[in-house]
Amino acid sequence: MEMCSREEIMDLCRQNTQVLPKQLCLPPCSTKEELRTILTETTVRKFSDLPHDILMDIIAMLEIPDALRAASVCSSWRSVHTKLHNLGKYKRHQTPCFLYTSQSIGENIACLYRTYKLTLPEPPISRRYLLGSSDGWLVTAEERSEMHILNPITGEQIALPSVIIINQVTPIFNRKGELCKYRYSRHTAEGVTESPMTLPLDKLRYFFHCKAFLFYDKFVRSYIVVLIHNPQKQISFARLEHDKWTWLPPHLGIHDCAYKDGLLYAVTLFGEIFSFDLDATVIIAKVIMSRTKEYACERIYIVHAPCGDLLQVWKPQEGNGNWVDEITGFPALVSNTQNTRIFRVDTVAKKLVQIFSLDDHVLFIGNNQTSCLGASEYPQLKANHMYFTDDFECLSSKSMWGLRLDIGVLNLEDKSIDEIVAPRLFLKCRAPVFLVPNPSLMNSTLHS
Repeated sequence: MEMCSREEIMDLCRQNTQVLPKQLCLPPCSTKEELRTILTETTVRKFSDLPHDILMDIIAMLEIPDALRAASVCSSWRSVHTKLHNLGKYKRHQTPCFLYTSQSIGENIACLYRTYKLTLPEPPISRRYLLGSSDGWLVTAEERSEMHILNPITGEQIALPSVIIINQVTPIFNRKGELCKYRYSRHTAEGVTESPMTLPLDKLRYFFHCKAFLFYDKFVRSYIVVLIHNPQKQISFARLEHDKWTWLPPHLGIHDCAYKDGLLYAVTLFGEIFSFDLDATVIIAKVIMSRTKEYACERIYIVHAPCGDLLQVWKPQEGNGNWVDEITGFPALVSNTQNTRIFRVDTVAKKLVQIFSLDDHVLFIGNNQTSCLGASEYPQLKANHMYFTDDFECLSSKSMWGLRLDIGVLNLEDKSIDEIVAPRLFLKCRAPVFLVPNPSLMNSTLHS
């Protein structure tokens, strides 16, 4: 039986000072440094000879990226990880990971920063637009502007209903009957906003796609994809088992969505909140919060806190700067993220109540599903901080031009901002997202 690398094992074991000594029959220790010393001084053993139930307990306590690393150490650990994966017996909450692509690491490679490189299926992830991430899945638009959902951990990928089924998009075929262009009709339920556009296949995603989410409807055991799209940020949704998109007019200016107890919540650029029962025969919008502001000068996010409160997050747009970015040499945009405001939605009084601290909670906002987590369950995260990625209106152009992306960690107490990663290896790629690793395969009956 092959010997596992002691250094690789120790690197993984140092993450947990309470469970691992007990599982490995080592003396108790209170710090990672003590654990390292004990492991170093322990008589050399074949870690691969440990009973599978003990190995499974160890790997089940790891974060998913580290469990993947453990599986690559030796055949014994790989076998245990496969069994653990199939049974779905991971024991810990998975910390959101910073996922990015980069031209330097390959077209089909995505990175969970500092930890693991993932080889993903075609089409190349580096050529896709990342429209969002939810429940461990990415929603992407490839070079023909068609959409997929992709689980980077399992490699599972599912094509979404074609973009030509959406109300505002019409296919254009050449003389050979091949799809060659799209006609993008810029209309809303209230009328035509601008003249239609004829676009190459890869350009529709520049103008049409905005942000996407994947939600699980536990009442009908079905996955729903919600797409915010232009013109004027409308909503359409699709169920994975149905080959159609359903348009939800007449609401415009949607910035963010959340899903809870069978209801889709949508917030507009003016702070309005609507809820939709997507299982109803006739879908009607219920007003949760009326218009709260007159001017649209912030990005607005909506999220349910663990305590049950509904929150709105107002993140100011970037302003024009008069200095040059020291990395790219391009004119820089000035981040105003330190002026972000957070409000609790009082659904009874129909008003917003500003809150100035998240206490022991953490926010994640950006081009991913907005989430609010308890810091006590995620020891790697900082309480009363907001982790953010860039979701600028022209994000794809901003990335390709090499402009500095507005990404970091905001301390809500002193308003300071720290880098998430340095150096910025993702400088000229599609904008990164936060992703909660999900090792589960989607039930094949839902999309057969």
